[in-house]
Amino acid sequence: MKKLALLITTLFTIILVGCENYTYTFNEQPVFTPPGLFTEYQVSDQGLAGCLNQAILDQKASKARDLTQLNCSNAGITSLSGLEIFTGLTQVNLGNNLLSDIKPLLFLPHLNTVLLGGNEKLDCRDGKQLLNQASGTVSLPTHCSK
Repeated sequence: MKKLALLITTLFTIILVGCENYTYTFNEQPVFTPPGLFTEYQVSDQGLAGCLNQAILDQKASKARDLTQLNCSNAGITSLSGLEIFTGLTQVNLGNNLLSDIKPLLFLPHLNTVLLGGNEKLDCRDGKQLLNQASGTVSLPTHCSK
């Protein structure tokens, strides 16, 4: 009897989890709507905006903190303004862009891996501060190792 109850409970749970992306209605009135993708952010750099849009879609992020990885290498990014709201980021690849200022990265508390190689205009002071702040790997452009 216990096995049957466990089996029914397990099946019911699987069915509910499989339907988490559907809107449920009662008398044609929504009673549950799954959260949509996160769109409440503003960045001025078009390359960063496109990269964020794709990452949010890929990771199905419904809140800013849901975004954990960002791969924006070779995207022609010149500004990271607005990135600081994505506080869940742990891995960021911004290699081979046109960055000079990376201050928004200093406000991301969970950064573990940051790749910044190939940003030849980067202000090394902020990069070195990020080296001290991040808990894992920070890769800076070659001119910052002098």
